[in-house]
Amino acid sequence: MIPPLLQDIMWLYAQRGIADWQNAPSALRRRAEKCLGSEIADNDTEAAVTLGTIHNGLNADRLRFIPMPQHPKHPGIERSFLLPVSEVRDGKPTVAFELFLLVAGTNCLAYRFEPAHAAPSSHDYGHVQNSRTLLRKTILASTLSWMPDRYPANPLCTSDPLRMFLSIATAMHGYTNGVLRVIQDVYTAASRPRDAAVYVQELKKMLS
Repeated sequence: MIPPLLQDIMWLYAQRGIADWQNAPSALRRRAEKCLGSEIADNDTEAAVTLGTIHNGLNADRLRFIPMPQHPKHPGIERSFLLPVSEVRDGKPTVAFELFLLVAGTNCLAYRFEPAHAAPSSHDYGHVQNSRTLLRKTILASTLSWMPDRYPANPLCTSDPLRMFLSIATAMHGYTNGVLRVIQDVYTAASRPRDAAVYVQELKKMLS
C-alpha cells in the first residue's frame, strides 16, 4: 500500500491535476488519448482506485495515469501524467512511479522511477531511467525507438516513495515558485494549510 503521508498528498495533488485536465483543450485531450488510450484518470474515482490498487500483474486495468497540475506550465512539455505503482516484492511493499510527458503532437517521453531492486543486482539502488513501455508493458510509448531504456539508470539516492514523488514533482514544477506553491495550494484548498508543513520540511531536507 502507498504509505499514509504519500497517499494524503497524492490524493490532493491528483484532484488538482484532474481539475486542470478537465479544462484542457479537446484537441490536446485527443492527442494524449492517442498515446495512453483509456489509461488516463479522468475523474477523482479513477484516481482513488489507482492509489488504492496493489498491482499483482493481473490488474493493470485498474491503474490510470494521473494528470499532473499545470503550475507552472512546463516549457516544451504540453502535459504530464504520473502513475504510482504499488507492488509487493520479496514480501515487502514497494512503490514505483511512471512519468509520461506529452511533448508535441503525439511525440512523448517516458521515465520510470524505481526503488532499489533486491541485492545483488546492477540496479539495487533507487534510480530513474528512460522507458519505452508503460503500465508494466501494456502501453508502448511513442518515444524514440533507438533510445536506451535500461541505462543510464540515474541514482536517486533514495528508495523512499514520498521522496521519490517529491523529486518528480520538483523536477516538473520547479522548487520555490513551483512545487512549494503547489503543495501549499492543494492543502489550502482542502482547508488544511498547516498540513503542508511536513512536505515543505521534507523538501528542504532533500534539497538543502
